[in-house]
Amino acid sequence: MEIDKTEELLKKFDYKFQRKNNELIIKMDFSQRTIIDFSDSEKIKIKDKLVGWNFLTGMIEMSIKNATLFNFIGAMVMTILFVYLDLEFGGTNLIFFFLAFIIWILLWTIFYLVKAENLKRILISWNK
Repeated sequence: MEIDKTEELLKKFDYKFQRKNNELIIKMDFSQRTIIDFSDSEKIKIKDKLVGWNFLTGMIEMSIKNATLFNFIGAMVMTILFVYLDLEFGGTNLIFFFLAFIIWILLWTIFYLVKAENLKRILISWNK
């Protein structure tokens, strides 16, 4: 995989990207970035990152893997909170908010993972 060849293909297919030294930073929708590190010619590293305002972590920058872990821990805390509130104030119907929170996390996690893996697959197939 060569940085110049990859850069040409990104331009050809109208991807927004930025070149910094031996890295290409591809800007994707919804504050998602894919970073291709060409510093080692034998081993190319492809990383993903959520930046700025995104639907999984808010303003915190992190990889999709870490965002999944972050939201899993958040979901466990929310589960404990909602179980406590249900036991303490029985009859409150907070399950709707809990399910909406879980569905929100699952949908956006799947969306970001699919977009990142699809771009990685495309980049690898271009540079064979």
